[in-house]
Amino acid sequence: MTNPQRRWRRVLAASAAGLLVSALPGTAALAESDTDALIEEKAAADLLALIENEGEAELWVRFEGAPDFSPALAADTKTEKGSEAVAAAQEFAEASQKEVIDLLEQSGVDYESYWGSNTVRAVGGKDLVADLVQIGNVDALVQAPEYELIEPVPESGFGTTATEWGIDAINAPDVWDLGYDGTGVVVASIDTGVDYDHPALVNQYRGNNGDGTFTHDYNFFDVANACAGDAPCDTNGHGTHTMGTMVGDDGAGNQIGVAPGAEWIAVNGCCPSAAALLDAGEWIAAPTKADGTGADPSKAPDVVNNSWGTTASVDDPFYEDIVALWHAAGIIPVMSLGNNGEEGCESAGSPGLYPNVIGVGAYDAAGEIAYFSARGPGRDGQVKPDLAAPGVATRSAIPGTGYGLKSGTSMAAPHVVGTVALMLSAAPALDGDYDGVYEALTGTAVPVDDDQCGGTADLNNVWGNGKLDALAAVLASPIGDTGSITGTVVDQDGAPVADADLVFTGDFTRSATSGADGAFALPVVPTGTYAVTVNKFGYGETTGSVTVEADQTAVYDAVLTAVASSTVSGTVVDGGGHGWPLAATVSTTGGEVSTTTDPVTGDFALTLPEGEWELLVEADYPGYQDVTVDVVSAADLVVEVPIADSCTAPGYGYEPLGNGFESGAAPAGWTVVDRGETPWEFDDPGARGNRTPGSGAFAIADSDEQGSGNKLFDSDLVSPVFDLSAADEPVLTFATDYYKGSYNTVAEVLFSPDAGATWETLWAPTANARNQTVTLDLAEWADSTTAQVKFHYNDNRTWAWWWQVDDVFVGTSRDCAPIEGGLVRGTVTDQETGEPFAGATVTHTASGYQAVTGADGGYWTFAPGSGPSAFTAVVTDYGSATEEVAIVPDGVTVADFAIGVANISVNTTAINTYVQQGGSWSTKLKLTNSGGADGEVTFAVSGGGFAILGYEYPGDTSWLTTSSDTVLVPAGQTVTVTVKTSATAAGGVDQPGTYTAQLTADVVSPHPDPVVDVSMLVVPTVEQGKLTGSVTAETCEGETVPIGDAQVQVRSADGDAFHFWTDADGNYSYWFPEGDFTIIASKDGYAADFGSIALPAGDTADLSFTLEELNC
Repeated sequence: MTNPQRRWRRVLAASAAGLLVSALPGTAALAESDTDALIEEKAAADLLALIENEGEAELWVRFEGAPDFSPALAADTKTEKGSEAVAAAQEFAEASQKEVIDLLEQSGVDYESYWGSNTVRAVGGKDLVADLVQIGNVDALVQAPEYELIEPVPESGFGTTATEWGIDAINAPDVWDLGYDGTGVVVASIDTGVDYDHPALVNQYRGNNGDGTFTHDYNFFDVANACAGDAPCDTNGHGTHTMGTMVGDDGAGNQIGVAPGAEWIAVNGCCPSAAALLDAGEWIAAPTKADGTGADPSKAPDVVNNSWGTTASVDDPFYEDIVALWHAAGIIPVMSLGNNGEEGCESAGSPGLYPNVIGVGAYDAAGEIAYFSARGPGRDGQVKPDLAAPGVATRSAIPGTGYGLKSGTSMAAPHVVGTVALMLSAAPALDGDYDGVYEALTGTAVPVDDDQCGGTADLNNVWGNGKLDALAAVLASPIGDTGSITGTVVDQDGAPVADADLVFTGDFTRSATSGADGAFALPVVPTGTYAVTVNKFGYGETTGSVTVEADQTAVYDAVLTAVASSTVSGTVVDGGGHGWPLAATVSTTGGEVSTTTDPVTGDFALTLPEGEWELLVEADYPGYQDVTVDVVSAADLVVEVPIADSCTAPGYGYEPLGNGFESGAAPAGWTVVDRGETPWEFDDPGARGNRTPGSGAFAIADSDEQGSGNKLFDSDLVSPVFDLSAADEPVLTFATDYYKGSYNTVAEVLFSPDAGATWETLWAPTANARNQTVTLDLAEWADSTTAQVKFHYNDNRTWAWWWQVDDVFVGTSRDCAPIEGGLVRGTVTDQETGEPFAGATVTHTASGYQAVTGADGGYWTFAPGSGPSAFTAVVTDYGSATEEVAIVPDGVTVADFAIGVANISVNTTAINTYVQQGGSWSTKLKLTNSGGADGEVTFAVSGGGFAILGYEYPGDTSWLTTSSDTVLVPAGQTVTVTVKTSATAAGGVDQPGTYTAQLTADVVSPHPDPVVDVSMLVVPTVEQGKLTGSVTAETCEGETVPIGDAQVQVRSADGDAFHFWTDADGNYSYWFPEGDFTIIASKDGYAADFGSIALPAGDTADLSFTLEELNC
């Protein structure tokens, strides 16, 4: 363990001894299968894989439940909130972690305990995992995620201006003119540290005593162990730059900070490890002395900046407990959203995309969104970022005394933190009020219309609520006297109404939403009279007014009256020609209510207030247009949804072949064959854009994106089988951008007239073929009804460029037409438990069309043809099932798969045979399947070895064979195969001795593959004798020593020669037919020697040699 003084773990250690036996009641009785099931349920697959490879790994234990923060959330002051929140978190962690800590201490396993996130970190292997998963409140065992600084884009340029462009852009100087500069507010950062004596930061450091001395306790924590002594340092510069943007001002013209009157504290928690981030998160909630002792929540900051996040654009819940702790403690969390904007939509990282943090994007001095600014949406479709702030060419402090420019969302978030400090300085009533701060910040942001990632002009996934405006946010804050408003919303019968929206409009605007009990509360509201409107879909609007007095709670209760409603029903169907029912979402265009269709019938029903409504219909399948329809309540309608121009809707295509690769994935029916490290891709991994004459998405073989390191890119993109004879003209056209440059790459287009049995090369450029459309003549095979096209790329292990392909067509027609066939959908579940399988692959055998199941086990796919046809569902490393499904043309068929598990065992785990040289022996091996599904067993032989006179040689395994390479073992049955050991030349056996190997019965199943150890002792024939001897050396010092690895060459009278080597002790032995032999012994550095010997049958002849060392 490290830094135990920073853990309450030491308090528990003394009382933990002797509790292990009682800690796990009844666990000894758990069957191995029960433990395996718990491991599968609780342990992350990547963690188990790491343990399998390394033997042990760092694992993080997550627990069920969460602290009760309600007392903290209900507390009146921020100081009270902090004390209550920290106490609740520590008490809950102590109780929930106790059983795990007892186990770890009894087992002698080093660990770290974290109260802020209720997790325990330890290092262990399979046995520790098996013990931990049996503890009831253990929720999960996971690997630590990878977090990093959100690295800025480096800029250059120095100088001094009165205020920086970003400070002006958000109108911060106007707030200063009002008399608010952040005084009385404490900001904090989790970053790389801060250069505390930088001229622009030293006066704002809370640890500055004002007399030339400093107190670093409670003001800086060196969790990274990077600083010399207790004083803050910054070994990177990132943390100094971000803190400068929050509060920096040197009093000499370098006004780089938004809130120069605020104080700062910091912890250098980013990002040596996930553990350091948790330590840092705890310290923010309860700062400590420099040695980690004396935690004091009263010294916590008001707002914390986090310019770091996950390395990938993922929703990782790792830091959610810390964020919840901060909320309960009244600390406002501000997060950079990430610099992955070039990845496009859904590029936000964690924790910036969490719903309960202020996630910040970045824009430049021209008012344009930064290319790198991450886009939403976030979790469950929530809009992210929450708002955007200046983050390009931001000038701020760098370690030393200087200033520098940096770009990134890391630079944008500090602008928001500084603005929060200005708001709290102007309106202390907001201290600890996240909702109030959030509403003022986002409600006054300047909207920017950008719908590229979804949303509206006022709220979208590029800008969020818009550009930060510090002046407007401060003016929207409750400056001056405040009170509060509480109340309840009920219906005409007195029943509570949940999710009613209340808007209070006066000098300030505040909003609230009623809870499940109809209650709402606004804890901080400026005094004054407010007009109130209350709305809830399905109810009439209610209005009123309420007056808020200083330090008083005003009560406003509302009654909503339900309006007359009726049901709109209908059916949603395909409008492109198939006419099949569609899975779709049907909602009012205002988003007031929505429902989904029955995916098999297309039927839906919505209850709407009487009157005229506009409905939005959005198909769940790709390639369909959105449709709006005007309806009246009680209507019954049929909605036909047209396909989009891209011709990517399932069951549609260009005849006989055509594709524009618009879906971002391999098109249905097309297959990708990968013989290297990276295959053909369809989502532009290198963000190159379409460089062919085509437009939109495309297929690319990208060697440049794969990178250097002797990596092989060798991949095929293969079309489905098509009827060339149906084409109006037998030609193939495609748009291409082949960038060969000077590299030894191969790009070729091949054609097969016989469904891939044979291939002809049509096109193989030897130089660049950039931005051009290629047309190839297929007239030679015009009558083919089973044609295929293949695009093959190979970079021959050079770090080369790329090949883009788009708009592949056969014939000249570009009409998008229905393909005969139907939709098949259903679920894939576990046969034993009924639980759904996510990630299962369902394939139509005849066409290759396939789908992958979602989290609910559901799938859908188009299947060409009609009538009964085979489909197979496969769960990797688990099992498979094959069903015959009746494809209904222009219809939807339901096909559910229950995946059983094969469990193969063998009647013996060892086969030992005794075989005379030239003979063989057969043994019966029984395989029994006790599982619920058939198991296809493939035999694999490995671990070949040969030993004679105790000296072991690696050997091939040709001598070990089975009567069948593959055998099907039906569920509940036993199958017998023959295992044959052959001491013959064909089996690679020319010497008596002991031959060994392992025979594995490979089967797709979560259960272990049976392994049989096989040995064959080969005895000589009566015609053979054994030739033995030794090779020693007479050294320059006159000593006689054995020579290992000396070559022994044996020549028979007919001229045949054999070579072998002595063992470590200089001995050799070999079997030969009787006869006369000449033997030569040699070794580099020694004089060779030879001799002759007669070898009798059935006997041993010995011939030894002593070689003289040369160059004495």
